[in-house]
Amino acid sequence: MEKNKQKTLEEISFAFSKEFPRETIKWRVGRKGDPGTAYALAYITSRDVMNRLDEVVGMENWQCKHIAYGPKTICHIGIKIKGEWVWKSDGAGDSNFEPEKGGISDSLKRAAVQWGIGRYLYDFPKIWAKTYTSHGQVNIDTQDAWHKYDIEKGGKQ
Repeated sequence: MEKNKQKTLEEISFAFSKEFPRETIKWRVGRKGDPGTAYALAYITSRDVMNRLDEVVGMENWQCKHIAYGPKTICHIGIKIKGEWVWKSDGAGDSNFEPEKGGISDSLKRAAVQWGIGRYLYDFPKIWAKTYTSHGQVNIDTQDAWHKYDIEKGGKQ
């Protein structure tokens, strides 16, 4: 299949918006609740974004630029559509873990949402999942998060 040469903006948008496989989705603590629980936030990694861009438009038909604006990093993602570069941007501040790297990764993911990549994750139901502690860090119990997601969405139980 030819990458991007014959694809319309609508085809690209549709391909970008496809859901990721469950095993790709990660969960993180949004905020802590009662002891042993937290609000679970689903996310994808920046590598997932890059892989989706490569798969849909080909590695030669997208690029990104990161620009620091004070404590924020703005990522601009350009997609070549019918020979013209189309850009969408978003930004993020430094993260708590590996601050500069986290800001770069988060800004890439946020800019990708402007293109529709992973946007559906923002529509996930509110899930309070069990947590566990590893190396002093509170983590989401992934199995419990998916179980509660399935119940909330009326799926498998």
